Amino acid sequence: MIDFQISPEHQTLQARVRVFIRSEIVPLESDSRQGPHGPEEDLRRELINRARRAGLLAPQVSIALGGMALTHVGRAIVFEESGYSPLGPVAMNLFAPDEGNMHLMEEIASPEQRERYLRPLVRGDSRSCFCMTEPAPGAGSDPSMLKTLATPDGNGWRLHRGQMAHHWCRRG
Repeated sequence: MIDFQISPEHQTLQARVRVFIRSEIVPLESDSRQGPHGPEEDLRRELINRARRAGLLAPQVSIALGGMALTHVGRAIVFEESGYSPLGPVAMNLFAPDEGNMHLMEEIASPEQRERYLRPLVRGDSRSCFCMTEPAPGAGSDPSMLKTLATPDGNGWRLHRGQMAHHWCRRG
């Protein structure tokens, strides 16, 4: 049988995040800088600064890069608590696509890429993106179904339609 009880340490973390979200973040949900597509940049920076001051910024990233280095259980608890406000994940710098891109870069980026791209992303100084597109019928949300391959070609890229592209993403 699986024990779903969380440790006292995780209970303390859960309570800390819960109080932070309710007292610091929820009141900003009606802020005039909150637009139809989320917070404007100055509000986003304010949210991130609040989480930084509370010691709750980037819980999914290693301490060496400025995060909290939480385990999967700790992350699950923090991610759930942050989600009690639509601004919570933004404040704690664990919203998509930045959270996934931070994780990926921490795993595979070179030291130079970590300094140039990852460290500013963890601090909340920059944002990242993820783009996936393909002509009809397209791959939907399954990148393994992409059939367009892009290869470097001098100063630009050459697109090859109709080929399975997932092999292009592998390291090697």
